[in-house]
Amino acid sequence: MATIAEKQVMISPVPLPVNQAPITSTEIRPGRRRVAAAAIAGFAFDGVDIMVLALALPFILKDWGISMVQGGLIVTAMLVGTSLGGYIFGPIADRYGRKRALVWCISFFAVTTGLCGFAQDYIQLSILRLISGLGLGAEWAIGGTLLAEFYPAKDRGKANSWMQSGWPIGYAIALGFQAFLVPIYGWRAMFFAGASALLVAVYIHFLVPESPVWLKAQADKKLGISVDQGRAPTGLSLFRGAYGRKFALTSMICAAALMSYWAVNSWLPTLLTKERGLDMKHMTGLLLVLQVACLFGYFIGGTLADKIGKRRLIGWSALLAAASFYFWLGVTTSPTVFVVLAIVHYVVASAFWATLASFLAEQFPTAIRARGVSTSYSNGRVFSVLVPIGLGAIAMRTGLVTAIVFAALLYLVAMVGAFLLRDEKELA
Repeated sequence: MATIAEKQVMISPVPLPVNQAPITSTEIRPGRRRVAAAAIAGFAFDGVDIMVLALALPFILKDWGISMVQGGLIVTAMLVGTSLGGYIFGPIADRYGRKRALVWCISFFAVTTGLCGFAQDYIQLSILRLISGLGLGAEWAIGGTLLAEFYPAKDRGKANSWMQSGWPIGYAIALGFQAFLVPIYGWRAMFFAGASALLVAVYIHFLVPESPVWLKAQADKKLGISVDQGRAPTGLSLFRGAYGRKFALTSMICAAALMSYWAVNSWLPTLLTKERGLDMKHMTGLLLVLQVACLFGYFIGGTLADKIGKRRLIGWSALLAAASFYFWLGVTTSPTVFVVLAIVHYVVASAFWATLASFLAEQFPTAIRARGVSTSYSNGRVFSVLVPIGLGAIAMRTGLVTAIVFAALLYLVAMVGAFLLRDEKELA
């Protein structure tokens, strides 16, 4: 039995002209709330999966007696996996559908994360994190693409900010795992609990509709209709012409943003305990406060993006993130000022991320949209792969704060990339 979205693409049996208008918001109303819920939940468990390792790392270092460089290798292995995963699942989403690809990648990282709880040394854990990263690699990109294709331009920034709110929710869940499971069952229980992401995959499989934009593109493809001047976009389109320029800039933005992000979040729990002297209780409390700050940042970013444009929001928030990053970690301050600056930075940096996925999705046509977004994101991950292990090595000589502060400049690179692109109203 045809779904509502499938019926929509079958309404007109007459082929449309090549210069057809893009799909409009009135054609993509059904299922929005379920798609939004799926995007939020999927990204929440993406956050759970990644932050479980960051939160477990201090316990792993102590339990196994390994160095910070060896600990950084575990994180780096995960980032290598996520880089490869983006290259794999993006083309799958363009060929087989956003929904199907999202179910597959979430299922993959849920199962392999559970297996991480059985690792016996850092080599085994590194291999398992690399494998689980294959599933993590495209979840954000595919979820953001699916969400963008269900919402019109005037609401797209706000909708994307809802998805981004899944990350601090996931972080909070991971902190809950740490607080309630580790004291009784040890750090391995955190990985076992991460396998519960399978519930999200089941929800998406049974209750979330496929993107009507993608379904319409498939129907148009069978009729020989194209939005690219009579020539259907392919994977090679990312390396030539207008799409090639956009692809280079979106990759630059993702690389700068992800390198800055991992510079902080890979080692933040360790920095708070080792260099700021916080015990586990106070560290957990501060991290929870910062996740609340993220929620405010996403709300502000999504609201402003729909008013002033995603391009301006991303560019100016990147500039403010660079400044707040430097003063937070680069200047020695009292504990109170340190916490205030941390909150300010997390609000501003979260505004930057609030609408990024939708902004990237707008740069590419439907036929290569998921591939364009996920490959750009994966290119960024490739550059960020060496950040954890590199910072671990530098920190052994100069301290974590000195190693991290240079990453503030990368936000300025992201700002330049954003201002060289533009917002697109409709998705072709």
